[in-house]
Amino acid sequence: MSALPPSLVLPSETRIVAPRDLAVAGELANRIVAMVEDREGYAQRYGVDPGFAFPDANWAREPVGEFIRSYRRVAVCDEEAVGGLRAFSMIFSGYALYEVRLAHGVTGFSSLEPYTDKVIAERLIEGNGPYVERWSAMTADIPIDCWFRPPRRFGDIGHDMRGVIVNHDTVVYQERINLIHSSGLFEWLTRLAARNGGFNVLEIGGGYGALAYWFKTAFPHCSYTIVDLPESLLFSSLYLRLSRPDLAMGWGVDPVPYGVRFVPNYMAQRLQEPVSLVINTLSMSEMSRLQVDTYLSLMKAHWLSGEGFFFEQNQDNRHAGLLCAREIAAEFFPFGRNLGSASTGLLQGSANLWGFQPLLPSPQGEPAPR
Repeated sequence: MSALPPSLVLPSETRIVAPRDLAVAGELANRIVAMVEDREGYAQRYGVDPGFAFPDANWAREPVGEFIRSYRRVAVCDEEAVGGLRAFSMIFSGYALYEVRLAHGVTGFSSLEPYTDKVIAERLIEGNGPYVERWSAMTADIPIDCWFRPPRRFGDIGHDMRGVIVNHDTVVYQERINLIHSSGLFEWLTRLAARNGGFNVLEIGGGYGALAYWFKTAFPHCSYTIVDLPESLLFSSLYLRLSRPDLAMGWGVDPVPYGVRFVPNYMAQRLQEPVSLVINTLSMSEMSRLQVDTYLSLMKAHWLSGEGFFFEQNQDNRHAGLLCAREIAAEFFPFGRNLGSASTGLLQGSANLWGFQPLLPSPQGEPAPR
């Protein structure tokens, strides 16, 4: 007797929004809009270079670019925007979730009304199979603590595999978590948490908040900071605040011990405490050289001045007139190791681990942090 095929997770199950969540979302949107509106004034008051403070390079396509269009749509925080937050997040993953295909050529969604359960089911059956197979292989030999389990809300869709909603975005975040595990970082952070009672993580460009969600599940006592364009903070704030109302959260530079802190990028230079791990995925190769240099200089001067490491996974975007983050990071860090690339089967760019101190052997016998 053959096993039953996995069931589908469809919008009618995950788009549901409680009235209290809409009220919270509206308050968050007001907070983020105020951050966006204060950007120019803040830069003038504190002498922040506008080239660093404002969206640039691949993110500087006002007023009609997908980034700003998506931000403005979600900032309304009506039932569709909050309930379908994941469908509006393709600017971060490069994947049009409800089209079940890569986002190239797909314009932003003004309405999710056409995306019924029937339409989504047909597209998932036709196009989601490769991600189901890849996810099954990726989770076969890692601890269950290293599984990314997205919350069943925000309009997420996919195949239900052992209680996990599996789609392209689940797979690419699982890829990053697998790299954190195989590099030795997971084991090192576990020892660090046991020794110190916790540790600090700073993520540059948190996307819609998925990696922070996993970290706060796997390491409840870590303190997590997301530094991002304030428009992007709208997405990660909504995702984390509504899915994890139990967590302490703050917006601005004041510390939030064992919680999550959302810091607009133009305030980054006021963050001077050391952290154990800095993370960036996909966005550094989409920034300007000034922005990348500023972040790497902050790592050298403050964030990674003690024991700590930089994990990044980025595409080489020089063919598009943008940057290759790996090449620039190599200019700053005396120690580094490539963790994999497209040639070794990774979906989203080259992954690398960097440090200002030597990297010691990992469980696989390769260099990893001490």
